[in-house]
Amino acid sequence: MKEHKAIAPTPVRLPEELKQWLKHKAVDNFRSLNSEIASRLEASRKAEEANHEKQA
Repeated sequence: MKEHKAIAPTPVRLPEELKQWLKHKAVDNFRSLNSEIASRLEASRKAEEANHEKQA
């Protein structure tokens, strides 16, 4: 069985329209809302890092 790490909650306030959009995207991608947000943030981070490496 996979071991779970204790991750501290990070409350984030989102405009209701954005939250609803993310919920729909999570359903489309078979993810929880939390997983959808984490996935999108990770993709954004990778894109930003790649862009930064291009400029260096």
